[in-house]
This record gives sequence, structure tokens and C-alpha cells, in this order.
Amino acid sequence: MRFFDLFLRRAGVDRATALGRRRGTSRLTVICPRGELGALRKQICLDFSAAGLDVAQVQIDQGKDPDLASACITVNCPPELRAELMSQARRLSANPAVRHVHFGAQAAASAAAVVAA
Repeated sequence: MRFFDLFLRRAGVDRATALGRRRGTSRLTVICPRGELGALRKQICLDFSAAGLDVAQVQIDQGKDPDLASACITVNCPPELRAELMSQARRLSANPAVRHVHFGAQAAASAAAVVAA
């Protein structure tokens, strides 16, 4: 990799420009009652899209609690939209149907939910 960087520098090309704009990826987990999950997932996709955030993937986990489900949402978020992602996460936390919002891996969020309960 160092050789490649040296080659680009000597050619007068900035590495960031050569590789294109780096897109950040964030993952957040939302825990809510199972019955609310469908409507909440639709609302998340609509709100994030309206804010300019690209929802790349939504994974649903039924978990151990029969009343709760979690949605692990992977969002393509460039660094300049990080504040908007945080704003959307705060809006999700304020939603009465949402029990918990956590940034990071789904397994870590599930473990935190079990400890919190």
C-alpha cells in the first residue's frame, strides 16, 4: 500500500481524490414492541431518505423476549451528514413505540437491552 501511495504522490494525484469520496457506514439498533416494528421500519426508511441518508440494510431480530424485536439498520452516511444521522437517532429515541436506540453491532445492543431490563 505504501508503494501505491508513493506512486500516486509522485504522479501528483491526491489519494483521496483517486479513490473517490469515502462514504461512512453507521449501524444503529432500534428495539421496540413486535407489533410496532412494521410501521416503525417504514417510518425510519421514509425519514432517513428525506434527510438524505441512505438506508443500506435492515435486519430484524426476534430476540429472546416474545414481546420485543430489534431492527439493525445499516446507513450509508457521508461524514458531512453525521449530524443529521444523530438528529434522526434522537427523533427515534423520542418515539413512544421505541424502547431503545443503540449505535453499533446488533449483538451488543441486545446484550445491553438484557442488562437494562
